[in-house]
Amino acid sequence: MVASLLTGAALFLGSLRVHLRTLSLSRRLMASNPKWGFVEACVLLFVSHFLVALTFAMAFWAGQELGFGGFKDVAVVSFMDIFYFSLVNITTLGLGDIMPTGHLRSLAGVEALTGFILISCTAQLIHEAGTSKRLSSSFEEKNSE
Repeated sequence: MVASLLTGAALFLGSLRVHLRTLSLSRRLMASNPKWGFVEACVLLFVSHFLVALTFAMAFWAGQELGFGGFKDVAVVSFMDIFYFSLVNITTLGLGDIMPTGHLRSLAGVEALTGFILISCTAQLIHEAGTSKRLSSSFEEKNSE
């Protein structure tokens, strides 16, 4: 349990640090290129979220291999199954078709919290960009042409 929580805390802090840097870079992209910077920033943020899910999936796989837990009611036979669970979990969608057991449950909780925070930060940036006078005026210019 302690190892799972420590792993979750390390992944949370690492993910948050990387994502905050990604948000900062995204802001700079949008400021430097009003026309395409928003699109570039969205792609960059998508990659950031994808890599966080991949990192958590690797932690679930390692935890399963080390005997911290497994997955209930389904034969998780490949890394893609674990990655699928990680994507569903980090988006806080929680379909329930794959459920962790043992100490991997605490790691799943940390992943959902991490996903909620990262998605909230991303949504704030996108909202900020959409309501920004500079970005809005560049869209208006483009649409008036």
